[in-house]
Amino acid sequence: MNKTRILGLGILVVGIIISFTLENDAVNFISSLLIGAGIGLFLTGKFGKKEYS
Repeated sequence: MNKTRILGLGILVVGIIISFTLENDAVNFISSLLIGAGIGLFLTGKFGKKEYS
């Protein structure tokens, strides 16, 4: 596992913990953003597109 996937897994876990512990509309929105970003980083394993020239 590379560092980006570990970071994605960490963000995913933090988002899940926040969604279960805090109850607020803004917190639910932020936790869903964290969960989505964590899943994206965990599955792809990279931050952006690599440009090939």
